[in-house]
This record gives sequence, structure tokens and C-alpha cells, in this order.
Amino acid sequence: MTRFIDLLESGQPGAPSEDERGAAEATRAVIRRVQEEGLLKTEDAWRLHRAEARSLLEDAGHTPPGGWRAHCALLGGTGILRVKEDRFLPGPYIDEDWVGDEVALRGHMVEAFTRYLIPPAAAAGLFLAMGVHPLWGLRLARRLHIDGAFLDVMEGFRDDDLLPEENLSELRKGVFAALSVVVSALRRLDSEARYSTEALTGLIGEALTYGAGQIEDAEEGLPVIIGGVCDEVVSDRTRELAAREILEALLVPSRLIRRFDDGTFSVAGAVLHRLRVGHLGPDAQRTWLQCFLVDRSGVLVA
Repeated sequence: MTRFIDLLESGQPGAPSEDERGAAEATRAVIRRVQEEGLLKTEDAWRLHRAEARSLLEDAGHTPPGGWRAHCALLGGTGILRVKEDRFLPGPYIDEDWVGDEVALRGHMVEAFTRYLIPPAAAAGLFLAMGVHPLWGLRLARRLHIDGAFLDVMEGFRDDDLLPEENLSELRKGVFAALSVVVSALRRLDSEARYSTEALTGLIGEALTYGAGQIEDAEEGLPVIIGGVCDEVVSDRTRELAAREILEALLVPSRLIRRFDDGTFSVAGAVLHRLRVGHLGPDAQRTWLQCFLVDRSGVLVA
């Protein structure tokens, strides 16, 4: 049995219709403010200043799911905003047609993480939960940020003997395998039903462990996984915290899921349809989910 089975079996009918206030409305409020002011202040990297969050609340009259900070952090991974030092600036994609398209915008917000590992705090939690050496986590994050041409970043430190490209490819494979399991599993859920949020966080944690297990270190260079075996160096609590960070920083603010007060959630089926994970489309993601289910079928999960 896996957490995926737990998740499926937690389903119950009765998911209400979508909230009228969507991602596009909140994004329009952010765009208006950043264009009027020229920038949005941050308290540290990728974290909107609380005064700016209050101003957005006053302007828009509501707080989006996950809060204005989480919303703006994801917009920084879409190119609508650009992150530089202690501020958000207007990004190169701020006027794109898809900015006003609710489904397309939500898709770009999800892909901020599933393609570019933004926001960085959630990525750091993911690396920690997988047992990834911090230097390798930084290396992969920087490489992915470079792939997103709208991000102002340089690759920085590089040592091909210490950090060989072969190991970076292995880390990329493991991270995107884990995220593919999560996205493909969500794609299998009924958008008109509610499911257990606890079961979802359990699945995310199990997927991170599985992704770490797909990484095969080369003989040379710094090992990608600390200690070599993720299960031996990462606590259940660490995996749980990373899973909850992904929930709070990605799944909720992107509206990929809608969370309810009774501990359940529903999925946004239209958004899930075409999501990419790294370079992987839905078919490749489904293959990783199938491999995950085969791999974990003999594992008894409490």
C-alpha cells in the first residue's frame, strides 16, 4: 500500500464550485501596484514586505489563497514579476495575453516550481527532505533559474571535478521524478470530489523519498545524497515539513488545489491538464507515477 491509495480512498463527493476571486484578479492588483510604484519592496529574497501585503489587501479588498507573499513569489517564477535584490520589479511577461487567462496563469504559477523550483524556500525544503547535499541543491536551482531566461541569475561557483555534470543530471532526474509523481497523482483525482489533505502531504513526502532513491552518484565528485541513503538521514518530520511547505508555497497559492476547513481539498482539473515538470509532459509524468506505485507496492505505510 502507498500513500497514493490512501489519497484515492479518502475521496468523498461534494466539492463546491470554484471561488469567484481567482489568480487573474489578484495578479491584476499586483500588476497595477508594481506599475504605479515601479517596484514592490521585499523583506528578504522572494518575500514580499508585510507593508506591501497590507497595501495590496487594501487595494484588492481580499487576500488570495496562501496570502500575497506566496502569490508574488510564484509570479516571480512566471516572468510577470522580476526579483532583484530587495524588490520585485515589473517582469518581461507582465503584458502577455495569458496573464488574464485564469487557467493559463495558474498553470504558469504551478510551473514556476515544477520547472524552475521557485520559490527558493520551498525548493530548499524539498532538497532537505530528499537528503540532497546543499551545494548540489544550489547548483541545480541556479541551473534551472538560468533556463528561465526571465530570471536575473548567474551560475556562480562551478567545479566540474567536485560537481560533475553527470551527478547534476542524476539530481535533476530525481527531483523531477518526485514532482512527476505528485502532479500525476493529482491528475488522477476527481475535480468534483474532496480528498484528505493529510493523505496528500503523506504522498508528497513518500514521493520525495522515492525521487531520492532514483539518484545514482557517479564515482567521482561530491555525493549528491548525504550519507547515500535518504531514509537513513532524513526524519519523517523533515519530510512532513517539506510536504507542507510545497502545499503552502505552491499548491494552495497557485489554486492547483482548494483547501477546506474540514481538512479536505479539491483539485483544479483544468489547470492540471497540460502541466509540465521540468521537460516532462503528462505522459512521462504518468510513467514515473506507475514506476513509483510498482516500487512502493511492497512497502507498508502506517
